[in-house]
Amino acid sequence: MPKNLLKIPQSLLQRLSTFDQDDVVAATVKLVMPTDISRYAHLGLSLQGGDIRLPEPQPPKATAGRYSNANLYGMEKVRKDLPKVTKSYGFWAPSWGSRSYHYVSHDREVYIREIYPPKQVDLSIGLVERRGEGFLLKFAIDQVISRRTPNFEQELLYNLNLLQENVGAADVFESATSLADYALSVKVDWQLLPPGTVDEVVAAMLRNKRPVTPQEEAVMKERVTVMHRLKPEAYITGTDGFLRYFGAKFGDDFVAFENARYGNALYIMYDGWEALSQRSRIELLAGDRDSYDRIEHRKGWIDQLRGRVQAYRAQKRRESRLL
Repeated sequence: MPKNLLKIPQSLLQRLSTFDQDDVVAATVKLVMPTDISRYAHLGLSLQGGDIRLPEPQPPKATAGRYSNANLYGMEKVRKDLPKVTKSYGFWAPSWGSRSYHYVSHDREVYIREIYPPKQVDLSIGLVERRGEGFLLKFAIDQVISRRTPNFEQELLYNLNLLQENVGAADVFESATSLADYALSVKVDWQLLPPGTVDEVVAAMLRNKRPVTPQEEAVMKERVTVMHRLKPEAYITGTDGFLRYFGAKFGDDFVAFENARYGNALYIMYDGWEALSQRSRIELLAGDRDSYDRIEHRKGWIDQLRGRVQAYRAQKRRESRLL
């Protein structure tokens, strides 16, 4: 289960500052391949005769996470990030030697508790467009929030976490955003290649690319061989004519990337890998270290990669049993 957001990411706050409208919605757009449909079965997505079947807007299931549960049943949040306040507690006690009662009270320092009533907002899923064999889908929380409201950031964070728990990604858009603009928000520079032999995969990766040296091609075959043994669900290569990164996709939120030219390390990227993989090594190393893992090609690197893949798959099996 994706981790909850503790605060609105700075990148989204920057996006908000560019909006012309005050009314916004929490939404995100994802390219979902037919092989990925089962990952969203808990939302009601299905595939029938090659066409995608979308559910009616509905509240996410309570089992998806704490915010999904709170959306249906409410939530109490202890604000340990704020100073304690003084609160009086009291009760009526019997008076000694008489049949009367007297009131006893005492003060305690306690944390503020915020009560979130159930919002019962819906998660809607819409088809933006077909892209090749995939489906570009918009996942949106059906609540328009105005930036002029006093608790705007609190409301937006709540809805972003609903998306994070159910879709594994969260973003924000102006409420009047058209489907065409949603489509433009996803820049697909990657081609998914089906599994095949090592030679077939490398040949497909090099097709329509600028030539690489024999040494670089040899490195590619060596690294693809390692990935091939771990049985990825697809291979990935760029579509812009340059072979910057190539890699293997083990899941929506787990992609291992190599670089044919600068092959001193392998990068494992999680949510947002499409954007991260377009950065240079210097940009990556200067960025958020929690957004990727780097495995240097030293003794034992293959065992490290195998261990990460096995741990990821074990986690996904546990999550699927909980749904």
